[in-house]
Amino acid sequence: MPIDSVRHSIHIRRKKNAVVFNNIDRLKELGRQARSHQDILDGLHPWNANHTLKFDNKLPLLLGILGAILSLAIFISPSNIWAQLCLFAGCSAIFWSYITYEDNEEIQSVTSYLEKTIIAKKYQLEFNRPPPYLGHTINAHLFTVYLKNLFPIFNRGYHSNNIDSYASTTWIDHQGIERSVLIFSYSYVTEAIEKQQHGVTLKTTEIEKRLWGAFIFNIDIQGLAVTSISKKFNYPYLHEWQSNYIAANRKIDFFGTSDMHLAKTLTPVLTLKLANFFNHQNGELLFHPDKNVMCFMGAKNLFQISKNDKTVEDISALRGHLRTFKLPHLEQLQRDLMLFLTKD
Repeated sequence: MPIDSVRHSIHIRRKKNAVVFNNIDRLKELGRQARSHQDILDGLHPWNANHTLKFDNKLPLLLGILGAILSLAIFISPSNIWAQLCLFAGCSAIFWSYITYEDNEEIQSVTSYLEKTIIAKKYQLEFNRPPPYLGHTINAHLFTVYLKNLFPIFNRGYHSNNIDSYASTTWIDHQGIERSVLIFSYSYVTEAIEKQQHGVTLKTTEIEKRLWGAFIFNIDIQGLAVTSISKKFNYPYLHEWQSNYIAANRKIDFFGTSDMHLAKTLTPVLTLKLANFFNHQNGELLFHPDKNVMCFMGAKNLFQISKNDKTVEDISALRGHLRTFKLPHLEQLQRDLMLFLTKD
């Protein structure tokens, strides 16, 4: 806003708050230089300087209140010279309060920056970058289109249908094999139509829905689709299969490209692994019929951060705040998928 630009251009930093700005600058530099999330935590202790991350705004607030009180004198006696002087003094006090007051935007900005950085470092997430397995030169839009065309589960919605955020990483299974992984967020818009008894449309409401999942590349299994949400798949997963494992049939449904392929692929060991996987996960797990890639998609937010929400007013509190950060749903999916993909 223009008034914010004016305030920024004439803003005066009080010496009493200089230590907070110094701490903010150090935090930004710490985030830029850190190579791991532990580097950030280690850089916060010991700090070897004043720990405060709270601006002292007592004087600006006091001046603002005093200025407002002095300005009221003009309403009592507008023609009185002393009332006019009080108005001038009050406006001056309010103006000085305005240009010396420090809001928390800078502190919130650096805190948010460190939160995102520590999550990216902790889970080795490269946001908005394709996995090295596919190369980094591919266009971002073409890349998401390519991903959506791999599996028929990305055909939801009427008006929009997007993989709107993603991050690449590498997971290691229980045999030490590295797996190239892409975590993503998928959104689509559906319509809810309200009708009268005679079928006349009253109202159409757009509803945005979101799902999360992971692509894993360089996979041996092909041509299989498994779901725990009781749905059928489009081409090429048109053939449904009943497993000999009764407990698995109660929880999940199996589909594939052909009955012969399903009979060959769904060994007792693989069926048991799939059943164990869906004991902890709920969604759809698909393996491409030709390419060595699989995809899982479900309703759990893999980017949801588990943390202890508390006010951060010093470096020690910030360190404690950042130490609690984790992605529990992503950690659980990683454990389940790596266990599933580990060869017996």
